[in-house]
Amino acid sequence: MATDKLKPNHWYKVGQQSMAVYARNAGFDLAIYDEYSVSIQREIRKKTVQEAMRSIEQACRQKGFELSEIDKGVYVISLANPLSIQYPGGRSQVIYVGRGNIHHRVKAHFEHKLFDFMLSVAGADFDFYFAKPTRAGTADYFHHVEHTMLNWFSSQYRDENEKVRWPLMNKISGAKKNYAPDVKEWWKKPLKASGRTPLWEMKPTNFNAFKLD
Repeated sequence: MATDKLKPNHWYKVGQQSMAVYARNAGFDLAIYDEYSVSIQREIRKKTVQEAMRSIEQACRQKGFELSEIDKGVYVISLANPLSIQYPGGRSQVIYVGRGNIHHRVKAHFEHKLFDFMLSVAGADFDFYFAKPTRAGTADYFHHVEHTMLNWFSSQYRDENEKVRWPLMNKISGAKKNYAPDVKEWWKKPLKASGRTPLWEMKPTNFNAFKLD
């Protein structure tokens, strides 16, 4: 199904995704992951990532689009209720903001530190948000959107002594393109708290432990 079915500048949510469920569907129990041999752990990671992508791809198809066809997209990965992260400037469920070929990027994240992060909070669910930014006369608007989102996040969640504060798994602010601001600021939706208030706040002992490329 082609991406022209996607609404431009609109967020599609794939919610309540669980690493424990991915692994169970692949035939493994993450509760005893550390008890497996190294070779079995490698197999668990491989099979679990395959199941994760299958689950997310299927959810996207149900919403009317193919994840693999969004080559200039933006996306957000968040903790699902009832959990959140205690950032210096406040509480947020957002852990990563990214852009690019979404299928390729999300799969690469799973194969690296996203798997480890999800394993470290075993039992937690995650929400994914996907969008295809569009602005007439631009070819790299998605870069602008990512940069704008990250800087807005930093302005909300850094403390008064910090210059910047990115989401837990982000390293940098993305590429600034100097486009005029978006009048409707449609990109804010997955960054802003909405719905039920999370019941739990988690504070990482090391904010740099799970940074993604």
